This record gives sequence, C-alpha cells and structure tokens, in this order.
Amino acid sequence: MQVEDKADVLNKELLSTKQRLVETEEEKRQQEEETAQKEVFRRELEKAELEIKKTTAIIAEYKQICSQLSTRLEKQQAATKEELDIVRSKVMGCDRCRDLFTTLGSLQASSPGRDHTSTEPMDEEKDGLKEQLRHLELELAQTKLQLVEAKCRMQELEHQRGVLMNEIQAAKNSWFSKTLGSLKSSSSSSSSSTSQAPSSPKEGPA
Repeated sequence: MQVEDKADVLNKELLSTKQRLVETEEEKRQQEEETAQKEVFRRELEKAELEIKKTTAIIAEYKQICSQLSTRLEKQQAATKEELDIVRSKVMGCDRCRDLFTTLGSLQASSPGRDHTSTEPMDEEKDGLKEQLRHLELELAQTKLQLVEAKCRMQELEHQRGVLMNEIQAAKNSWFSKTLGSLKSSSSSSSSSTSQAPSSPKEGPA
C-alpha cells in the first residue's frame, strides 16, 4: 500500500512539474515577445525623436527666415516711402505733372480724354522715377508673399511636431500599461503555481 501511495504522489509531482514546465515555457515566450516589442518600440521612439529634432531645426530656420524677411520688408517699405516722397516732391514742382498724383499721393493714370498726340516730349526723369516706384512696389509685394508663405510653413511644421509628440506620449503610455499588465499576470501565475505544488512525501518506515 505504501508503494502505491508513493507512486501516486510521484505521479502527481510529475504532472505538477510538467505543468510548471509549460508555464515556464509560456512565460519565457511572453518575455521574448516583450523584449522584441521593446526593441521595436525603442527603434520607433528613436525615429520619432529624430524626426522631432529635424522638424524643430527646420522651424528654427523658418523663424530666422521670417525675421530676415520682416527686416527686409521694413527696409523696402521705408525705401518705397522715401522714393515716393522724392517723386512727389519733383512732380509737384512741375505744373505739367501735378495731375499725375491724387490728393493721397498715388500715381494717377491719364484720363481717357487726354490728348496722347501732344507734341510735348515726355519727361524722361519722370518716367524713370515711375519705373523705380513700380520696381520697388513689386519687390515689396514679393517680400510680403514670401513672408506669408514662410509663416504658413512654420505653422504647419509646428503642428506636425505637436502631432508627433502626442503620438510618442500615447505610445509610451500604451507600452507602460502593457508592461504593467504583463508583470501582474506573470506574478499571479507564479503565485498560483506555488500554491498548487504538492508537498514532498514523508518517508515511512522501511
């Protein structure tokens, strides 16, 4: 009877050992999967952080461009005003040229009824000044457009950087939750296996 009892106990221990082996293999597999996931997450995190650094550098460049364009715009506006004042001063000193300016000081086109066949020669200096004004106004408009485009691009990049940072934080939170859940599951499984393990048989008298 004692031999049968020992055999039964040994059989139970064998089954328990097999169960623990299966659980150990499963735990090992989970750990390997977690390690692989950590490596993937690490690579993706490095990639995202590198992208954020690049975007931040580009944003800094665009800020510098915007600053330079703003300075250029201010200088061009000042130059245009100065040139316009010179033109106005010269034109207002000419009785024949005053009608080219409105009360606000803008160049005024000739009226439809004006006699274009006048034999009076055109004032070359006046035409040159008008051409300079048109050139300055064109440069001013182009600089304004470049400034607006640079600011729009900078805002777009800042939005992209914000999205990337949110995605990184969400990925970190998700990975932390999964890791914590896995640790709890592993701890629970280990405690369950320990409580179910049979005690060693006591040797009876031979």
